[in-house]
Amino acid sequence: MQTRKIRALTAASLASVGLLSGCVQFVSVKDIASDKPAYLATHFGINALPNSVRDKFPAAGNHPLPFKILTLSGTVSGHVGTVGTKSDFKTTLINAQDTGLVQQIMELSANDVPASATFSISYLNLIDLKSETASYSKTIAMLPVVVHDVGNNQFVFDAPKEDTTYTTTFESGTTVQLVNFRSSVTSCHTGRFYSASQVNAALSGKAIDFECEDTKDGIVQDKSRRTYLTEYGIAVPRSIATSVLKFDWTYSDIAKDGESPAIHSGKPISNNAI
Repeated sequence: MQTRKIRALTAASLASVGLLSGCVQFVSVKDIASDKPAYLATHFGINALPNSVRDKFPAAGNHPLPFKILTLSGTVSGHVGTVGTKSDFKTTLINAQDTGLVQQIMELSANDVPASATFSISYLNLIDLKSETASYSKTIAMLPVVVHDVGNNQFVFDAPKEDTTYTTTFESGTTVQLVNFRSSVTSCHTGRFYSASQVNAALSGKAIDFECEDTKDGIVQDKSRRTYLTEYGIAVPRSIATSVLKFDWTYSDIAKDGESPAIHSGKPISNNAI
């Protein structure tokens, strides 16, 4: 099962993609921030994906999700090099026509001051298919990164299985790139189902962890964990680590279609898998 790098964290983590692109089409951060929902709808819908990728996923209506809009909030903390960092996040996930695809806006802030917004479309919030980060301290947004081809479709499932390895190959690059795509392999292994209340006391249903490694030319690029929640039919990020950074997520609130569970707790389970 593929779990792509979480490119919303810092400009450094996005810049590490290092892809050769063609004619560069820069987008103003001010223009993006002026109407974020419209930007998401225009640039991160199903039709924004290449046919070679879109055709690998269920057709509209064939993979129902139990929500129209899901909002998540909490904190993400860790370090880049020796510098520690902690930010608040708010993520909005939109069900894309019951295909299993999910559109997302994730905003980071510190001391109530917005810092950045990351736009993406993914499969079940497990496989990041296209993403773009706009840092509010910059004038121009970074180029979107998109998956141009997928080697197999092991990741299409009704629900994950316990103690199972999902391996998928990817060709990815910027939206203006024509050649020299980045080839990578992601292998994820699932554990056992446990009570989702261990992630956050307000959650019902079950949870299962995906422990993943993203490799290029046989060399591990990053390790990550995402936790699939049966109540919502999607996964949430828990941790990511590379040779230069590590981040962990703590969840304080989850709301489905505008309704939050009765109990709110930011107490997470241990994030020491990596």
